[in-house]
Amino acid sequence: MRIDGPLTNLFGNPQGRAIAKVLDQAVLVGNMEQTVRMLADSTALDYKTIQKSLKRLETRGLVRKSRKVGNAQTYKFTVENHLHDLVNFARKMQLAP
Repeated sequence: MRIDGPLTNLFGNPQGRAIAKVLDQAVLVGNMEQTVRMLADSTALDYKTIQKSLKRLETRGLVRKSRKVGNAQTYKFTVENHLHDLVNFARKMQLAP
């Protein structure tokens, strides 16, 4: 069973919700490196959607390419640093009745 995180609940349109799901996962794993496949598995989004979301987040400085593990590119997120207030706001909204 997957539970939507606070950022997923905050964003409404499908493209925004996909990016939000990736950001939710980034908040959950913190500074841990993630591959596209790991993100696809944990968010239930398809591989190409994750790739597009990562590209958009990379242009905004919220994720950066890290090292390669075999053929897989890893990514590291800087979400907490840049979105701390938004994450806290979204968590409060999610918990509100």
